[in-house]
Amino acid sequence: MFDRYSFSTWLFDAWSELSRYFGTMDETHYGVLAGCAVLFGFLCLKGTGINR
Repeated sequence: MFDRYSFSTWLFDAWSELSRYFGTMDETHYGVLAGCAVLFGFLCLKGTGINR
């Protein structure tokens, strides 16, 4: 069932789809993506009570 597809083919298809997606983004999309990245970074910095 899986022998028709290789990992390199899957990787190439994923990279092509990702590059097409980022090629069609505008400033609003990039702003939302950057805001999510900043929020995720702050949540990671907060950590858990185990680290303290």
